[in-house]
Amino acid sequence: MTSADSKAQDRGFVDHISRREFWIVAGASLLCSITVTHSSVVALALGREHYSLEQIGILLSITAIPVLLATFLSGALTARFGARGAMQFAMVFAALGVGSLAITRDYFWAALVSRLIWGVGVGFFLPPTMVYVQSRLSQKHFVYLVSAFSATIPLGLAIAPVMGEFVLDHYGVAAMFLIGALPAVLGFLVTFALRPLEKPTGTRGFGIGSAAQGWHILPLCVLLVGGAHYGYAASYLAPALAEHGTALGFFFVPMTIATVSSRIGAMRFLAGFHPRNLAGGGLAVSGLALIVAAWEPTAALAVASGLLLGFGNSMIYPVVSAWMGRNAPAHRRSGVQAIAATAFYSGIYATPWPETYLVAAFGFSVTQMVLGLAGLVVALAIIGARTEG
Repeated sequence: MTSADSKAQDRGFVDHISRREFWIVAGASLLCSITVTHSSVVALALGREHYSLEQIGILLSITAIPVLLATFLSGALTARFGARGAMQFAMVFAALGVGSLAITRDYFWAALVSRLIWGVGVGFFLPPTMVYVQSRLSQKHFVYLVSAFSATIPLGLAIAPVMGEFVLDHYGVAAMFLIGALPAVLGFLVTFALRPLEKPTGTRGFGIGSAAQGWHILPLCVLLVGGAHYGYAASYLAPALAEHGTALGFFFVPMTIATVSSRIGAMRFLAGFHPRNLAGGGLAVSGLALIVAAWEPTAALAVASGLLLGFGNSMIYPVVSAWMGRNAPAHRRSGVQAIAATAFYSGIYATPWPETYLVAAFGFSVTQMVLGLAGLVVALAIIGARTEG
């Protein structure tokens, strides 16, 4: 063992090359996230193309189908092509899905196909990425490092809305989608600097059934509701803020600052708490954020809500993912991550469609109150439960 390996192991990595690969994957994830989180301005862009609210809701939610299917298949894809190959496959589809909307946006059914391709990229990306990252880590600082890595994913949400809104206002809808696809292309190229992982043995089918445990139920509920909070913010807070003349940056920039700072800074100290308390506490704060945003979203309230949602939501997916995956054997890890991602993605991508009807019937504020209260209920349930793991 070299001195560099020894230092890397003291910091929670398998060896010094794994430490470098950790940061390469983080950079690639940020680039892919910028492309994927252009969903936050899809409603604005399609509104300018004279789509109805119902059509926009369908196009926002239709990605749930390929996302969930791709997530279920991600274990098999990882077993066949390895974690690096599965990540690259996902990035190609994400770039194609976003970029093709520059051409298909004029036709509803063609745009729907683009969104389906987009969803395939999203669904295949996160499980093999988490498998790769977790394989680079030892048990030392495991939860903290997984959380720190996860900060790169929502970081895209601070960049994509601002970048997308600027390009949309100055260069139009087609340019917004074309430029939005470029980061995923760059991320794809970056991943060639990674060592391929040994393909897992013992994986059967989709790798999910053998990985499922009874105690996963409440953590998966936290992921589902937390994903719904994040999905609402990514899909509908832009038009909700625009309705009141509040710039998007007042919410999304503070949200991302809070997310990144809590995962990199606060989680260093919070990682000592039991994951059930971290996940439940995060979901409660996330729910409170949407309740705050239900009031007239002035700039000050938008900033406060963004900070709360960023801090609370930051503790949901990475904590539960690490909680479920840290003791899983290698041949089941892809299945565990597929389960976690399926629950989280269900919240993000399946809920905007029914939320459309809530928004149409009762408005943005009532919808946010419903989501916020649901978060508080589930948070109390998991904190009070004697969940295993």
